[in-house]
Amino acid sequence: MSPRSVWSAIASHNLPADTYWSIINRLVVTSEACTHRFQQDMATQEVDHKKKLDDREETIEFLEARLVRYIDTFSQPPDGYVENGRLTTFTIPCGGGLSNPAKWVKKLDDGRVVGYSTEDGPHDLLHVCEIYASPKYTADPAKPLPHWIHETLQGPAAGYAALLDAVKATDDWGLKADVMRFRTLDERVIAYKAQLDRTHGELKSTIITRDQLLRHYRVV
Repeated sequence: MSPRSVWSAIASHNLPADTYWSIINRLVVTSEACTHRFQQDMATQEVDHKKKLDDREETIEFLEARLVRYIDTFSQPPDGYVENGRLTTFTIPCGGGLSNPAKWVKKLDDGRVVGYSTEDGPHDLLHVCEIYASPKYTADPAKPLPHWIHETLQGPAAGYAALLDAVKATDDWGLKADVMRFRTLDERVIAYKAQLDRTHGELKSTIITRDQLLRHYRVV
């Protein structure tokens, strides 16, 4: 029974006292039920509001942590990196046909170099650069490399390792990369030659077998 219905009943009828008490009790029960539902709704809204605030706080803390890492990345080099003071040609595209010089660089084991620019963040992909020994221009005619260097580059592992250690001691990243690159390419050449020899052997054997088969049919 709604409050309006109660008012209408009281205004238009002379009701017994028991009926008034019954109406009043129903109004109290209805009021208590409405109050209970209201309190439940408020509690639910408060829980939802608190969860939204907690989620927002977590997001703010996450963004602040990323910002701190981003700032730290460019106030000091990341682990294993040094400030780029030698690879002036190592530039990193930044869009619109433009590029920025690499600020932090790191040598890889295969002779290549990876780096960050000032526009990169700590979660950006690394930029990889192939480096080479810097040419030296002189008025004197170029001389071929001594034969022993060729032999060492293509020789046993022990001699090559000693040569590579001597090159590393010069701290010339490009020279080291060239030495390692030559060794890798030479090993590929040897592997390709061996593969080619096997192919030639298989081809010769196949031709012989084919010709023998033809001679067999001629005899028959």
